[in-house]
Amino acid sequence: MTSVPIDRAGAQLRDAGQQLATGLAWVLFAIGWVAAKTLRGIGTGVGAVLFAVGWVAGRVVWPVLMWTVAAVRLGWEEGRKPIGGRRGSA
Repeated sequence: MTSVPIDRAGAQLRDAGQQLATGLAWVLFAIGWVAAKTLRGIGTGVGAVLFAVGWVAGRVVWPVLMWTVAAVRLGWEEGRKPIGGRRGSA
């Protein structure tokens, strides 16, 4: 037989289960904390890249696009004029 009374053995088993659950909770918390920090860092990095792309597009691409539109309009207007100047009675 056992030298430990049954109620004491049950209490020891409960304590061991609580310690195991506490250890597991700590491990899962640590994993979640590291995952959250890692994903937040990755998300911040992706956001920074997208912000930079948008900033470059606003500062560089948009003026170039507007200049291109103006050049096409001017070319269209010049292309509609008759060759050699104005036609009409001399």
